[in-house]
Amino acid sequence: MGKSIGIDLGTTNSVVAFKDATVRVIATGPNNEDLCRSCVAIDKSGSFTVGNAPYKNWRRYAPNIVVSAKRLMGASISDPQVQKMKADKDMYPYGISKMSGGTDESVVVIMNGKEYTPEQISAEILRQLKNDASVKLGGDVTHAVITVPAYFNEKQKSATRKAAELAGLKVQRLLAEPTAAAISYGADKMAADEDKIFLVYDFGGGTFDLSILVASGGNFIESGTGGDRWLGGDDIDRLISEYVLSEAGKANNVDIHKLIEELPERKKYAFQGELKDNVESVKKALSQSESATISIFDQLEDEDGSPIDIEVKLTREKFESMIRPLVQRTLDLIDDLLEKTAYPIDTIDNILLVGGSSCIPLVRKMLCDKYGKDKILSSEKPMLAIAEGAAILSHSLGTEVECPHCGKAIPAGTSECPHCHQSLEAIQQVSVEEGGVQVSHTTKHKSFIQVSDDADNIQYEKIIDENTPLPCEENRKFYTLVENQKIVGVKLFSDAENDQMEKLGTGYFTIPENLPVHSELQFTFSLNEDENMNVRVRVPATGKTTNVVLSRGALDAHCLEAVAPAFDRVMNDPNISDSKKADFVDKLQKVIDTISSCNYSPESSEWQKIEDSLKSASQVATTKDEDIPVQLIIAQIQLENFGRFIKDEDKTAMRRELDRYKNASSPMEKNDAVNKLDDLTEKYGLFTHGFLLNIAGHDQDDPVRANKALVAFNQFMAALNEGNVQRARDILSANEHLIGNINLPATGATTGIGVG
Repeated sequence: MGKSIGIDLGTTNSVVAFKDATVRVIATGPNNEDLCRSCVAIDKSGSFTVGNAPYKNWRRYAPNIVVSAKRLMGASISDPQVQKMKADKDMYPYGISKMSGGTDESVVVIMNGKEYTPEQISAEILRQLKNDASVKLGGDVTHAVITVPAYFNEKQKSATRKAAELAGLKVQRLLAEPTAAAISYGADKMAADEDKIFLVYDFGGGTFDLSILVASGGNFIESGTGGDRWLGGDDIDRLISEYVLSEAGKANNVDIHKLIEELPERKKYAFQGELKDNVESVKKALSQSESATISIFDQLEDEDGSPIDIEVKLTREKFESMIRPLVQRTLDLIDDLLEKTAYPIDTIDNILLVGGSSCIPLVRKMLCDKYGKDKILSSEKPMLAIAEGAAILSHSLGTEVECPHCGKAIPAGTSECPHCHQSLEAIQQVSVEEGGVQVSHTTKHKSFIQVSDDADNIQYEKIIDENTPLPCEENRKFYTLVENQKIVGVKLFSDAENDQMEKLGTGYFTIPENLPVHSELQFTFSLNEDENMNVRVRVPATGKTTNVVLSRGALDAHCLEAVAPAFDRVMNDPNISDSKKADFVDKLQKVIDTISSCNYSPESSEWQKIEDSLKSASQVATTKDEDIPVQLIIAQIQLENFGRFIKDEDKTAMRRELDRYKNASSPMEKNDAVNKLDDLTEKYGLFTHGFLLNIAGHDQDDPVRANKALVAFNQFMAALNEGNVQRARDILSANEHLIGNINLPATGATTGIGVG
């Protein structure tokens, strides 16, 4: 029987715990340590290595070593904080970029020249914890409660679920870290008639998290959240590093940053690794001692080749003066949360300290000075509290698991989710003993829908407020803007810490019927306990209901974000005829309907095929019929219908030349693109003839021939699927007479017939 665990997937460190008769942290790694560094590296063989070992061997793995991947979960490359990470090569030596084929809403890390999503990196950490737990517990671990910061939005939680899926874990719950901490402090063991209000102060390595919890007899209600996802122990480390380098530069009268940059790559990474180790050691030492010294010898030389040794003494007094503004910010954020939630400080029974940075004496002193010593509670090992709380909840959930499709709680053994009606046959169920912890969640962010596309006057309407009890459902009415509107865009946002709108996702639905302007659209927005957003739209005039597929920032986003610009470009071009516009809209509707009916993962290559269909429809509409070179038609046919059989490099080249032709600034450039397409498509002429056979199979004027052609085409595709190209050629040769005088259709017709 599978076992369930609790996991604190942290920015700096991760912890795994298990509860049976007692709660215990499971030691991980070869040295059996409670804390597993949230660090993933790639060794020379191309294999992943996870945890404390690669971190301690920074010099060996950099730049192919990733830390703080949690900060990138659900983030976008356009986020200013992500750009800061990208620029800080001392802290984050790995590459940070947008996903190839993705939008500015995506982000990937780069190791050994290969792209990895933050979910893939986090999955390696989760997999390591899962495997270590399975060994220590003597049985396969299949399920977990995984903790996330209280401020995590829907995209970030979705990314966490994806990481768990990649690691082979079924998510019982995504639990807010502050709630997990309160459970670990024993708040779940309160008497039935006992009520308390806790403020959880979670100052971790990469994030600062606040939450107000009302606890009553083992039940928890989240009443407000706050914090800063870009504030944590990493920032303290950075301040110490900057101070040490500054003092060393002054002592030796050199530009030490320049010397470091001029080091050979391996020596530079060796220096950075040693500096990191020293900074962490000094930070911990200053919690016990009045001073500590950072010493780095034989790593740097001046321009004359003379050694420059670093030996900088840091007193606790200086250390506290450096970090005081950061600690003060945490107090200011407490005040903001109390004001926002209308909880006076005297109604808070206790402030619970969690996270490694909460161990710093100045943190505790400033909290005690402001709120009173009696209010402050701390455990011996606050860095383990979150995982322990997750383990307690994991144990208490019994046979309840989370639907991987919609995120709602379902009984184990259910074959179909009663909420989203997706099949659950692939889920391996698990049985654990039942307990008594109940957590009532609330929304952490406001949710908005964009109601205007005017770039100069973008307007949003709030659909769900923050601190709304979860799960929740909100019904709203909106209306079509023009007569016979065929396509409706749904763009959802949440509020971010910097008062900017953060995109949650983009989706579309179609209205095949001709409806008058201002026709009613009934939207249902639903959030489950993990704030996973689902959107359902009903058109009363037709009775049609559609579940809107929302983008998640990967290849799906690149596809969905291309819909609106393509639509605007065609429909606002006075040189395009009405018939062409109508044909384009018809094809675009088919693309959107395909998206609505598919269940592709955000990273699936199928999104590229859908985008190819969109580009093809746009190409037809924006190109004069008489000017369309046959090479463009053939390339689009081959990509849309036979893309999976074409080499990746050739597909990329075809798409590049199609785009180059479309955006060419001169006839010479267009001609060059056509010539390159001619060379590329000639390699796959077999597919073009197969496509003509398919057209013959749909000839309504000669049903006998059509039936024979369709049988032959199916045999042709079966041969291709088996990898038997010669058999496919033989089938075409034997049925060449069925093609007869059929010619290639106009480009627009190619999007209507898909294969496989």
